Amino acid sequence: MADRSVSWTDPESVAKLLARATAPRRVASTLSRVTAAARAARAPAARPSTPPPRASVPEPAPPPPIVAAPPPPVVPPLEHGSDNPSDRLDALMAWTLDHQKCLGAFVADDNGLTLAAHGISEAHVALVGPLLSALMGVRSIPGVDATAGALWLGTNMMSWVEARTERGGFCLGTVGAEPLSTEALNQLKEALEVTVRGL
Repeated sequence: MADRSVSWTDPESVAKLLARATAPRRVASTLSRVTAAARAARAPAARPSTPPPRASVPEPAPPPPIVAAPPPPVVPPLEHGSDNPSDRLDALMAWTLDHQKCLGAFVADDNGLTLAAHGISEAHVALVGPLLSALMGVRSIPGVDATAGALWLGTNMMSWVEARTERGGFCLGTVGAEPLSTEALNQLKEALEVTVRGL
């Protein structure tokens, strides 16, 4: 009577039921382990029992080494070799397209007149005048700096910087897939200031 359970349930039946409920699709291997464990538990203490075989779990792979991102390329400052305004604007366009993440660029004056453009659509060129007019109004709001910014235009992002001289304001803008970083906007502003100084 010592070997029998006092409960009305049979341990082997309970083990089979639990195995079916908790281990989908691996019932056969789990059932044999549970059955072996139940038999070992019912065996007399004098017989040494062997533990049920354990499924080996592979060691987790070590994490990949952390690789530092390469430093961003150094953008050289824009230098002009000519005093001709057309040459200076062409040099600014070429420098912008070579050193910034953009598909196209433009330069316009305070009146919205496009002075130079490369790689942008006529629709973007047409937006320059109204954009600069709107920025003139925004500039009058205390505490708002409208001399640099970005604006979604459909699937493209237009980023711009502005430089003011005694002859008025000039805007250098780019069109690309994403807005330019603050560092890139500062580089553009410095290049624009160098360019319009001689105009």
